[in-house]
Amino acid sequence: MNSNEAYEGKAGLGTPEALLEEYLPMIRYHADQLMRRTPASIELDDMIDAGVLGLLDGAQRFDTSKDVLFKTFAAYRVRGAMIDYLRTFDWMPRGLRDTSKSLQGAFNELEQRFGRPAEEKEIAEFLEMDLDTYRQKLDQVRSMSVVYFDDLPSVHGEDDDLHVLDIIAGDSALGPEHQTAMGQFVGKLAEAIEKLPKREAILLSLYYYEELTMKEVALVLNLTESRVSQVHSQMVMRLRGHLQLSPDGKGSK
Repeated sequence: MNSNEAYEGKAGLGTPEALLEEYLPMIRYHADQLMRRTPASIELDDMIDAGVLGLLDGAQRFDTSKDVLFKTFAAYRVRGAMIDYLRTFDWMPRGLRDTSKSLQGAFNELEQRFGRPAEEKEIAEFLEMDLDTYRQKLDQVRSMSVVYFDDLPSVHGEDDDLHVLDIIAGDSALGPEHQTAMGQFVGKLAEAIEKLPKREAILLSLYYYEELTMKEVALVLNLTESRVSQVHSQMVMRLRGHLQLSPDGKGSK
């Protein structure tokens, strides 16, 4: 069987060329979104190349017999491949990681203390800084405001580890323990989203589900685009805390 037949058989979407023709706009979209939160040293073409590899890999892994849209799974694979590519660069200085750790620690401690999400002024006061300085810190960690795909749970099997994205693919060989792990993660994520303050929950819905740009979200929320970016960073920090993900971009083990 040649490579084209392999893609046609597994994804039911034709040749690699046909896949790229249909999904290249989606790849470019995700590349553009991530490029807004990365240093100038990262090239857009390299991000797109990583996304293409993610798409083709996803096509080979996808099980068309399962009740999962390939478009949905492909988007996970494309974005995941791009983020994995970014993680090969150690471009986050130590000071930035320390800032992220400090902010996330403040969110977690204050929420436990108050029994609710802490407000901006409370976080700034806890960190012994004024509100403007706190918002500047949010701007600084903007490039880290990604829930990395490597942070998502893996299930330890007899032979190897299975990533949550493989579970989403609907592999027919998966056992009940894998489905249970997926259900637990989805439940935990849903619980974390429910705990978000109203404005952050709206932002999450508009940006990730409705796929609006930051500029469009700013118009809906009647905020400046830079302010939306700060709220986004704050929202991601809260979610990372609820999901028990370490502030430096690595999952808690």
